[in-house]
Amino acid sequence: MVLMSAMARIPVEFYYDEELGTWHFHVDELSISGGGQATLDEARQAAAEAIAFALEGKEPHEPDEPDGQVEYLDVAVG
Repeated sequence: MVLMSAMARIPVEFYYDEELGTWHFHVDELSISGGGQATLDEARQAAAEAIAFALEGKEPHEPDEPDGQVEYLDVAVG
């Protein structure tokens, strides 16, 4: 087994809604929006969970190429 390491940065916009008194987030690259958290730290955690959920495979994926193979990479979010 070969250990691989890679770093990726995903921009997340956080903003405070003064009318509601809550923090919200938007991840443009993944078309994710969410929020309603009381603190910025809670919004960061919710964004990390939403990103991980969006990147997680729902069911086994078959290769597109006849000789291809599908592997799953562990990705750390947060």
